[in-house]
Amino acid sequence: MVCKKLLVAGATLCAVVAVSQPVYAGSCAVATAKSRGLLKVSVDQRAAKKLNRHVNRWAKKNHLKAVRVGQAATSCNKGLALSACTTSVKVCS
Repeated sequence: MVCKKLLVAGATLCAVVAVSQPVYAGSCAVATAKSRGLLKVSVDQRAAKKLNRHVNRWAKKNHLKAVRVGQAATSCNKGLALSACTTSVKVCS
């Protein structure tokens, strides 16, 4: 009987501790943005703008006031007529 009460009390305490901690504190995510177009320069700038919007949306969605953003990595490929750029960055709260 006492063992069951201790088990229930321990489980309740663990549940309270798990719920009281912030979910996204110290979490990191990789944000990626892709863009296509004729000129590589404009495509690269457009991908950077999309990435910035994506990072801001991620921060707002997770109720964060400040985030740390790492250095962005960009890779561009030239196809037959279009250039395609992918920009990615690591974002931490």
